[in-house]
Amino acid sequence: MRLRVLLALLAALALLPQVSAAPADVVLVRSDIPHEFAIALAYSQSTGIPVVATPPERLSRDAEEMLAGYIEMGYRRLVIIGGEEAVSREVQRQVDAMGYITRRIGEADRYGTAATFAREFYSSPGGAVLVSGEGSSSLLTAVRLSSATGYPILYVRRSGVPPAVLEALKSLKVRRVLVIEGDLTEEALKQLAGYELRVVRRGEEVGGGDATKASRLLAAFVLGAASAALAMRLRRRRQRLPAEILSEDELAVVRAMMEKGGRITQDVLPEITGFSRPKVSRIVKELVERGIIEKVPRGRTHELALRRQFD
Repeated sequence: MRLRVLLALLAALALLPQVSAAPADVVLVRSDIPHEFAIALAYSQSTGIPVVATPPERLSRDAEEMLAGYIEMGYRRLVIIGGEEAVSREVQRQVDAMGYITRRIGEADRYGTAATFAREFYSSPGGAVLVSGEGSSSLLTAVRLSSATGYPILYVRRSGVPPAVLEALKSLKVRRVLVIEGDLTEEALKQLAGYELRVVRRGEEVGGGDATKASRLLAAFVLGAASAALAMRLRRRRQRLPAEILSEDELAVVRAMMEKGGRITQDVLPEITGFSRPKVSRIVKELVERGIIEKVPRGRTHELALRRQFD
């Protein structure tokens, strides 16, 4: 029962709103470094981009199977968070051999890595979440805040804001800064003069997310960071969702696609389902918005591909 509840939480996360033009299809992180996992998870919740966790030296079987599945779904662009000490060159070779186009975001330390990731993967977010890079007690709050607001996570030292972070704040044109209470000294906070500064208590809500979403994000992070092996198994199974989350009309469209191997052109759906073209268009639009299918132009119609599998 407990496992089924956790799976339901993760399945629900997959249906959160997604942003389309993301610069990567998959994010790969080391399974036992919570700071890098936090960056990836927060970004995943804003974009719908899947996160795969791996041991540092070689891909685990779970990670390899997940990545193979994403390749079959047409995913190609993969970003590795962390230097070669975090995710080895051998892991990158394995991923390259699978057919991915890989790039690595890894600086000398986590402060620089988070700053570079923010500059390259967030476009004028308007704000940033600053959290201690010297411990992990504030990470859950930071992930929730980042996911709710769309702000990137940047790591700071208690004694001050690293130069790479100050530069990232400037280049991202950040106006509002959220700081977790106790993560910066009063002297360090003076470095943020000129920004709209808000000090957030651990567990405090900040506009953009409701309590249910926060609970889901919290559960997902605990599964990922506290028990990486279990999380990888659950994320692999998350690709299969219960059919009950679909309406009868949505299920008819999904079943039609499954019978054609997960890919179909939109123009044939009216004949297969018996639905009118406007009704098919409405259902397809809803399924695309929920991240269940993807749609790309093909001549005068669109090619549809299932992104999720159903039991």
